[in-house]
Amino acid sequence: MSQQASEFRPDGARLKVTITEKGEVEIVGNCLGLKALSRICAALSESIGESGNHYHLMDVEGFWGTEPGSISLTICGEEM
Repeated sequence: MSQQASEFRPDGARLKVTITEKGEVEIVGNCLGLKALSRICAALSESIGESGNHYHLMDVEGFWGTEPGSISLTICGEEM
């Protein structure tokens, strides 16, 4: 994925990843966060077959700092 980190993590972007009581993964975000997530997915779709074709979303410094209380999420692109 050749895009700059600022495209994937713009200032003000917010995402929260949780598991609901029904066991479903829920991703909630503001406009900037959801647009950033769509760019991440689009970039992954263009780099299928390349080494390291994944992106981490987690509440840890150095990664896509999701909102506090989020679970970690890895998005991968691959042929299925």
